[in-house]
Amino acid sequence: MAQQHDSELDKRATSSMKALVQREEKRPQWFFIRRVPSRRIRREWTRPSDDQYARDLIAEGFIAPGLVAGTLSAELAADIRELDQHLLPHFWRMNQQARFFQNRYYQYQWAFILAAFLTTALAAVNVFLYAQGWTGQAGTLVGALQWTEVLGFLTALVSGVAAAVSFLDANQTPQKRWYKARVQAEILRSIYFLFLARQAPFDSSSDRERVQQMRRKVIEVLRETRIAERPTSAEGATPVPTQPGEPTPAPNAAPETPTPARASRRRRASTPPDDN
Repeated sequence: MAQQHDSELDKRATSSMKALVQREEKRPQWFFIRRVPSRRIRREWTRPSDDQYARDLIAEGFIAPGLVAGTLSAELAADIRELDQHLLPHFWRMNQQARFFQNRYYQYQWAFILAAFLTTALAAVNVFLYAQGWTGQAGTLVGALQWTEVLGFLTALVSGVAAAVSFLDANQTPQKRWYKARVQAEILRSIYFLFLARQAPFDSSSDRERVQQMRRKVIEVLRETRIAERPTSAEGATPVPTQPGEPTPAPNAAPETPTPARASRRRRASTPPDDN
């Protein structure tokens, strides 16, 4: 019975992966079709209904407890509960922020490209009309208003929109925030599977220790720190590299006084040999 259930899960997972690959291959590659921004992506994540949440877990490659109910060991079920409580909320939050800033970046790109195109087109039409003699009485639109004046005003207006979009993009840096949130989300994803597989640094025999280590790693990712890797004393500091033939300075030694002889030795050591 268990083997039959496992085979059914394998078939469903395989069919889901094939469907995702086929859908990705069928998507158009043009920027203005593939990267259409949306106005419905929110910055903050809110937990959906249980059915939708289970579908989201499957879509992201996580384990949905409802899908594998009755086939999990007690240890694995406990690990999934701990991850759902301490890690997954932060993953969904960073994943939502990555999607939000990605969409914001595409919005700015769309607006800037369209504004730049319209600015060029309006300026070209204005120059063409001026060259064709659409000035004076021939170029009058309403009263004393000239076509060239209208096009010049529209060109300036669209140029202002392009400048404003460029300023917002440089000030808010949505692309940088998108990359940062995506990196954090993917690191949390890797921690999820390392914890389930009981791989280092989550290979302790104590479940409490494993959970505490997982929570510390999550905090490190969110704070962008590496507490365990930071040297706490002079003994753990990285030695300063030296040129060949020079003694390694002591940890607390004062820096060398530069002299012409030492500078000459450094230049000779850093110069690559000739091929001939």
